[in-house]
This record gives sequence, C-alpha cells and structure tokens, in this order.
Amino acid sequence: MSSSEAIRTENPAGRLAAMAGAGEVDVVILGAGINGAGLFRDLCAQGVSCLIVDKADFGSGTSAAPSRLIHGGLKYLETGEFRLVAQSTLERNLLLKNAPHYVSPLPTVIPIFSWSKGMLAALRTLFGSTSAPRSRGAVLIKIGLMIYDFYGSRNQVMPRHRMVGRRQALSEMPALAPSIVATGTYYDAKISHPERLVLELILDGLQANEASASANYTALAKSADGVLTFQPENGAAFSVRPKLVVNAAGPWIDDVNDSLGAPSKMIGGTKGSHILLKHDELVKNLAGRMLYFEADDGRICLVYDYLGLALVGSTDIKADNPDAVRCEPDEVEYLLDSVRTLLPGMAFERDQIVYAYSG
Repeated sequence: MSSSEAIRTENPAGRLAAMAGAGEVDVVILGAGINGAGLFRDLCAQGVSCLIVDKADFGSGTSAAPSRLIHGGLKYLETGEFRLVAQSTLERNLLLKNAPHYVSPLPTVIPIFSWSKGMLAALRTLFGSTSAPRSRGAVLIKIGLMIYDFYGSRNQVMPRHRMVGRRQALSEMPALAPSIVATGTYYDAKISHPERLVLELILDGLQANEASASANYTALAKSADGVLTFQPENGAAFSVRPKLVVNAAGPWIDDVNDSLGAPSKMIGGTKGSHILLKHDELVKNLAGRMLYFEADDGRICLVYDYLGLALVGSTDIKADNPDAVRCEPDEVEYLLDSVRTLLPGMAFERDQIVYAYSG
C-alpha cells in the first residue's frame, strides 16, 4: 500500500472514535518523532494496540531538524562508547537496505592537518576520560576508521575507508586548504526526507494493527487515576486508559512527565543549528561527498550537497526551552567562518543562505 493510499483508507478519526469508545488501549506513545514512530510500528506489528500522539505534526520536532544524516556514530569512538557505535552502524546498514528511497550512501572526507595530534587525549579515554581530543591527526583518524569499519561490517553494504596523502587529496578536492597533510574517506549515509520516514513508520503500524490509532495536533490535557485525556486542536476531547505510557517526547520529556504528574529533570538540552547555502561552485566541488572537519575550536562540522544546496552544520549550544530554539546570527557567522577556513578559495556570504534552522 502506498502512503497516499494508506492516508485515504485508514480513517484516523474513526479509529480514534472507536478507541475512545472502548476507553482502553495497551500502550500510549507520547511523541511522534522517529523514536516514537519506530516503537509504534514495532508494537503494532506484534499485535499490541497503540495510540501515538503528538502535540504538533508527526516528525515535526527534533526529527525534522537534524543534519539529515544516518550515521554510525564515528565521533563516539573518541569517548569510548563502542556499544553505541556497534548498534548505530548496524541500524544505519539496515536503513540503507530497508529505506533506499530515502536513505543513501554518503562518501565522507575528513581533511587532516597533522600526523600525530590527539593521541594522548585518545589514550586518556581508555582510562575513563569522556573528553574528546581537540585536534585529531592522521594516525588517530586511521585507527578510528579501522575500528569504524569493523563495527560496520555487520550487514555491510558500503566500501571500507581509504587514506590518501596531500598531493592526491588536493588533486581530488582542489578547493581544500593547502595546509592539509592527508584525507581519510569513509562511508556513512544521508536521509533526504526524515519526516516522510516517520510518517511511513506510523502508516505501517496502522496498516499492521486495526486496533491502533494516531493523533497529531493533539495535546495531553489531563492525567488522573490512570486515565489520559487529550484535546485535539480541532475536535472534541477524548480519554483512554492505557496499560503502559511511553514518553518519547525527546527534548520535551520533562514537560510531558510534569503533565503526567511525575516531575523529572532528565534533559539538559542543547541545540544544533544549520544553514543551507545556494552555492553552485561548492556543490560542484563536493561532487556528492561530505566534508567532515574540525572547526577552529575543535568542534566537528560538516558540509554536503543536500538536494542541490550546501548544508553546513552544526553548532552545539545549551538550550533550556526547545520551543524557543532558533539559529542565531552568531551561529550563522560561526558556520560561515568554519567553511571559509576549510575552503579558502571560495566566497561564503550571508546572502547565499536560503534557509537556517535549529533543533
């Protein structure tokens, strides 16, 4: 069944009415981002009746504002999170197989500016340090990419990494800063429309289980005695008594817990901002590759061709209110400066920006 056919035939209002009339459901999932949608699909396929609810549109929160990468977590090797990398690379490979209409391989080039930097910081992580190296040399990157290839070998669908010296690197990407000593190229993946993937997961769940339902633009109005009452933006309030409630609200987890009468302080929020540039010269030079590079402060940044525009990201700044995040002017300048340093022969100006976002 296509997505459009599913939307026409599923009758979401009828499903909600039937569920509210029965008054009971196995699981209520609060938050319809990628985590909530994935859980909804899995539970529905196992015969568990579910209601997934979002206060806005499906996939419109954090899932709509990422770097649009399906990556295996290379950077988490630096902090010793090997199990996370193993799981992430496996899920990346599965998405490449299961969702090729949205997820595709992305050759990723790491410009390298020294041979040996970062080794001492990397050794400290073996003894419990959680701080990443501020600068990473060719030896450290080579070791990291070998480990990354090893973890990505389960259900492997892409080539292994390769390293080249300065002369060949500048021959392949002449726009790079001439001070590089080498580049490392490995493969990750990108996603063209993460919001559509979220929607497809929800539609799959609805198709698999007629006792399940979904509701967007619907707020949790009340929680009392095990009964949840919801208020849609348009329509009458309804109530259900779930056996289990899953809070999948991402950066809004603490807000949702407050509404459930279970106050928490689980989330110390940060935001990541991105800009999209209309820059034909840059897109041509990238030739389908992503540059994954260090900014002057040691933070990892990236730039790649996203649907004909150059996507540049990202910052990482503390943000306590997820409803108020936006890409600030100083973040725009930070991102422009990062690519100016990496690609000194190209001009990067604010008037090339066609869109900026943060999440």
